[in-house]
Amino acid sequence: MAKRKLTSLRSVLLRYLLLCGGGCALILVLWWGIFMRLIDVGFLLPAVASAQACANARETVASMTADTFDSLQISDLCRWAVVQNDTVLQTNMTARQLKIALNTFHGGSGNLGYTQYQYDVKMADGSFCLLQYDYVVPYADPALRNTLPDFQTCYILLLAVLILAWLGWQTHCTVRAFAAETARLNAAVDAIAARQLEHIDTDGVRIREFSATLQALQTMGRELTGSLQTQWRMEQQRTEQIAALTHDLKTPLSIIQGNADLLAEDALSADQQTQVEAILRGTERARHYLAALRTAGAAPAVQAPLASHTLTARLAQTASALCAPAGIQFILQEEWQGTIRAAENDLLRAAENLLDNAAAHTPRGGTVTLTVVRENNSFILRVTDTGSGFTAEALARAGEMFYTDAARSDSSHQGLGLYSARRTAAAHGGTLRVYNTPGGCAELCLPICE
Repeated sequence: MAKRKLTSLRSVLLRYLLLCGGGCALILVLWWGIFMRLIDVGFLLPAVASAQACANARETVASMTADTFDSLQISDLCRWAVVQNDTVLQTNMTARQLKIALNTFHGGSGNLGYTQYQYDVKMADGSFCLLQYDYVVPYADPALRNTLPDFQTCYILLLAVLILAWLGWQTHCTVRAFAAETARLNAAVDAIAARQLEHIDTDGVRIREFSATLQALQTMGRELTGSLQTQWRMEQQRTEQIAALTHDLKTPLSIIQGNADLLAEDALSADQQTQVEAILRGTERARHYLAALRTAGAAPAVQAPLASHTLTARLAQTASALCAPAGIQFILQEEWQGTIRAAENDLLRAAENLLDNAAAHTPRGGTVTLTVVRENNSFILRVTDTGSGFTAEALARAGEMFYTDAARSDSSHQGLGLYSARRTAAAHGGTLRVYNTPGGCAELCLPICE
């Protein structure tokens, strides 16, 4: 298929201007030609006819008196009024025309129109005849002059209407052409949004600049689609990695839990019994984590009213179990108790991730503190530690899936803890904040719905 020849935007606009100007000039020439033809065939009189008729009437009325004035000797192209001692004896003017004529006769100015002229002729007996005419093109037939509107005014209005109609039509055609081009651009954007690049029409474009824009959109769409496909594949790989990780963790968890159950059956001291129970609780929580990882893409859990002190008590147990074996002191600062609306298991898991991170990065002899407060209308779970704190990169990227701080990470952390906490906070309409105090600090900020 032969490639369509494209037109530049400049050519389109230049064509529009030439058509507008050329069309207006042609209309004007035709308008003038018809006008002159109507004069030639005698349908119209030239503009000087009224002036000539008035000039002839001046000589005629100069020899008349007020008593011998004969209006039949004056052309009907003239308006006249006989005035004697400021009294109007005879006239064929309207009241308005007569008022203007008398005002001009008595020295007034600015009353006559641009095409109106008046002669004040002194008659033989000292009376005056006021002769007035319009310098316009009148109908040749007196009957038409008396019944139809002024031809010259109507004809000029016709010219204006024709020119405006022509300009309007050309503008409409040009706008329609631009609208067709922009419609293709809009369709291309919609096709990119729907990932249907084959629906982008670049063959029907007529303007070169629009064609270049469409081709750029097509290229951008291909690159965007490729990028999205790459991102989708990466997400699939991450999902597969998580699935593999959860599957691999089931075996060691089963071994730990089985051996802990066997230990629980033996005669143990009180401290040993406490440690075994902590192991069993930890494995049970780990099973919950694995279940959550398997449903990471599912809808958020249902939120229900939750007493904050119940959540705090369970977190304190987990924190003690994490800190005691590592020689870390755990401090609980519960400054507010109330009821919040949350998905208990999800929120518990998110907070335990923060506690686990804090315990993992606090040296022996350090401190991990869990603070529960209310600030304004927000429920705050704040976990602080006396470790080295977050690096600048970690502060900027904390919460990204699989991101681990190179300065703080070890092989036991896969970059899922803060990511899970951030998703849980967002599902509750809240936020996750991390900063240094100077040790590390992470906060879950959730709105309180009262």
